[in-house]
Amino acid sequence: MIAWLALVFSALAAVDVNTADATALETLPGIGPSKAEAILAYRAEHGPFTTLADLDAVSGIGPSTLENIKDMVSFGAPAAGATRAPEAAPSKTAATTAAPAVATVSSTPTAAAGCPVNINSADASGLTNLPGVGPSRAETILQYRTDNGPFASCDALDNVSGIGPATLAGLRDCCVVK
Repeated sequence: MIAWLALVFSALAAVDVNTADATALETLPGIGPSKAEAILAYRAEHGPFTTLADLDAVSGIGPSTLENIKDMVSFGAPAAGATRAPEAAPSKTAATTAAPAVATVSSTPTAAAGCPVNINSADASGLTNLPGVGPSRAETILQYRTDNGPFASCDALDNVSGIGPATLAGLRDCCVVK
């Protein structure tokens, strides 16, 4: 009985993305081994996460994943000496609010202030204005564009590694080609 209660309690406890290891991160819906490793790598390179929007910049994490984990993550105090890198991605998918221990995000993404974004001429910084596109996805889009030429339509972003149907659906209102 006590073991069962401990299991239920641990399932209800938020996962602190600033201290969790890969195994703990994998308990979150939609977070498997590769996304957990991507979170750990991003945290090591850029410092602690402060809001749910920070997770949006991690490769493989998009609006659908954020919606699924919003009530299950926390952003506890970072380890001593850890600081947030200045290039931290701004919120692109939705307005975020940080509650004590748990962050939330609006369930309906809205077009970002930097919209529209011409995916054939925008640089990496401009591409991060697309909902669901953080710095690493922006670089992937640029590399794809360099290798394959201009995009014929926004739907062609589906060919870019890391952009799936959910991300594509979330950025359609902001994406243009000219």
